[in-house]
Amino acid sequence: MATPAQIGPFQVKGLLGKGAMGEVYEGLDEQLGRRVAIKILGRKHRESEEFKTRFLREGRALAAMNHPNVVQIYFIGEHEGRPFLAMEFLDGEDIGVLVKRNGPLRPGDAAEVIRQAAIGLAETQRVGVVHRDVKPSNLVVTSAGIVKVTDFGLAKALQEDLSITATGVFVGTPDYLAPEQAMGKEVDARADVYALGCSLFHLCSGHPPFRRSGQDDHYTAVVRRHLKAERPELKHEVAGFDEELSDLCRRMMSRRPDVRPGFDELKAVLGSVSRRMDGQVPPRHTAVRLREEQGLAAGSSPADTKRATAPDAGGAPRATMIAIIVGVGLGVGLGVAIALMYL
Repeated sequence: MATPAQIGPFQVKGLLGKGAMGEVYEGLDEQLGRRVAIKILGRKHRESEEFKTRFLREGRALAAMNHPNVVQIYFIGEHEGRPFLAMEFLDGEDIGVLVKRNGPLRPGDAAEVIRQAAIGLAETQRVGVVHRDVKPSNLVVTSAGIVKVTDFGLAKALQEDLSITATGVFVGTPDYLAPEQAMGKEVDARADVYALGCSLFHLCSGHPPFRRSGQDDHYTAVVRRHLKAERPELKHEVAGFDEELSDLCRRMMSRRPDVRPGFDELKAVLGSVSRRMDGQVPPRHTAVRLREEQGLAAGSSPADTKRATAPDAGGAPRATMIAIIVGVGLGVGLGVAIALMYL
């Protein structure tokens, strides 16, 4: 499919990305001389009037906002029967890319990233918008050191349009999916809190909470873990991890929406943790020691590890013990000989 030369009043400079829901282009607002990102609904969805209505309604709600932690929408229009949004072009990288390339973040920096994201999501809650697709790749760190929440609108519309197939219902992976959302229930901002908790876990450990190397990574298997598996804890996952931040993350990932903290509490606690741990944006990275790196291989217990390092475990420790016994015997014999000579 050829790249259009013009979308609405914007000159198209090139394709930035595309997916099941549509395409995103780099554009130029020639009148103001500024770069924009243009998100346009995919051709296969343009026949759904309900979908287009919801897309435009949320776009207008976000366009009424002007918040530093939320991507700014400049223009809403329609091109060839497809609605589109023109928004600020972000000069930076998303957190997902940064973690994949450089490894987990320092806990204080992760707290600061999530704090800024929570501030942005609190503002969207105020105007009645639920994101429903919060994840590290939708949190962009700009070159000015500000975290921007991006990619609004489409996720909710897709999930509420029953004509969309199951493969298009959820954007991205199920790694940050609130249990009530996975079960098809009506959701509110507390689903975004859950996803933000999963994102915090990912930033600090280097992997989503319910996906590990070697595990079954099938879509349904990951969703099942959100619904049934025991919540992982960062203080048990990462050596020496801050207990207050770990406990907050676990509450954010509670299966019960009423147990999860609200955005006001998140801003307060994360702000306290960020100040205490010198949180910074752009974030810094660190090499974390995961549980299996502390001598606890999969399926083993602390007792197994203790036995493996005991002096009689074989090899060099056994040889050392024999040498000690022989040395003690020679020392005793020599002492007896000296005593006899003295007498």
